[in-house]
Amino acid sequence: MRKLLTLLAILLLIAGGWLFASPWLAMKGVADAAVDGDTAALEDRIDFEAMRASAREQLSDAVAEEQGRGGLLDVVGGAVAERVGREAIDRTITPAGVANLVRYGAPAAALVPERYRSQEITWDVEREGLDSFRAVGTYEDGAPAPVLHFSREGLGWTMTGFELPGFAN
Repeated sequence: MRKLLTLLAILLLIAGGWLFASPWLAMKGVADAAVDGDTAALEDRIDFEAMRASAREQLSDAVAEEQGRGGLLDVVGGAVAERVGREAIDRTITPAGVANLVRYGAPAAALVPERYRSQEITWDVEREGLDSFRAVGTYEDGAPAPVLHFSREGLGWTMTGFELPGFAN
């Protein structure tokens, strides 16, 4: 009986350790793969369709917020912006684009303001329950960087979305 209780206690410690540490390890794995340019590791850790859907949703919300402020030209301009934006999303949410997002704060380094390009981003993990967490980025000078969303997949984690500073999801 004592061996069974000891084994059970060890299993509970392992499960608790995984529950506590796995989000940090997942974010570190993504950040390391981004810095190393390891596209295979990024492809294993990221759901690119979910990332694109997240970006499209943010784009649609931003366009909808801007529309309603003008007339017909505003509506036409919004439709064009959304179409062009969706095409850009499909072309930039790739392993290289996500590596740039993690390293610099945007899917294309050229989109990052000059003052942030040389700054490192630190990531803080915020749990959202047992099945999801957010990695909140901050530039060295304290300015907000992207927020990355992860969902549990089996015993591991997959990046499924993001928010750029200035856009709410």
